[in-house]
Amino acid sequence: MPGTFESYRAIGRRRVQGWVETPTFDVLRTLRDAQDRAGVEGAVAEIGVHHGKLFIALQLLAPPGTPAVAIDVFDDQNLNVDRSGRGDLHRFEANVRRWGDWSSVVVVQSDSTQLTGAEVRDFAGQPIRWFSVDGGHTEEIVRTDMRSAEDSLAAGGIVIADDVFNAEWPDVSVGTMRFLDGGGSLVPFAIGFNKTYFTHMHHAATYRDAIRRDYAHRWRIAHQTKVFHGFEVEVLWPNPLTPRRVVRRSPAARRAYVALTRRRRAP
Repeated sequence: MPGTFESYRAIGRRRVQGWVETPTFDVLRTLRDAQDRAGVEGAVAEIGVHHGKLFIALQLLAPPGTPAVAIDVFDDQNLNVDRSGRGDLHRFEANVRRWGDWSSVVVVQSDSTQLTGAEVRDFAGQPIRWFSVDGGHTEEIVRTDMRSAEDSLAAGGIVIADDVFNAEWPDVSVGTMRFLDGGGSLVPFAIGFNKTYFTHMHHAATYRDAIRRDYAHRWRIAHQTKVFHGFEVEVLWPNPLTPRRVVRRSPAARRAYVALTRRRRAP
């Protein structure tokens, strides 16, 4: 039987090698709930699955049996031109069998730049609800992969782009900007924990509002509305707890602080 997202978030993701910051799983759950409320449906796809750390989470966030397309060069490492990760089909399968649902996985061992969005939809048998772009990190590969993700996406689907603001991979930022300058249908709506999120213009405000609501009172995660490439985005980052920050963000703590201060000042 497939596991649950909650069990994977709590335990499984620690057992699967990969590069996904822990708060990302909560962000994905918030966005999944917003998609459900909006009636967004579709399959799951990822370019660059590595060992499946994010892929399994996306699969478990979708209804059971949802097709999940895994695109990676795997053992054809001669196609991994920038050496940005090393996918392993055997480990990927073992991890999905342990924590996810291997029966709904469609493996595509290929150079992602040779695939079109229409072909990804064909592999899934339907448009894509979640599409993670984490393949090659060159400017041209990023631009091409983002275009394929856009062309395969369901209405209200979400593209999750990795390393857009990672100083180790500057070409990812350039490729992303080239994609946005191309005048497609996707816009950014959130940035956080090394992921940048895109969707269709009509759904961007819905997802931004969902993040604002869910993170309004979380002390450990700070958030603020910024502008990226002319679009409003909700930016999330770690917020270390200090006594001053606790007092600022908690009405109860502020009241206690004021009461204590008054007592100290009393004659």
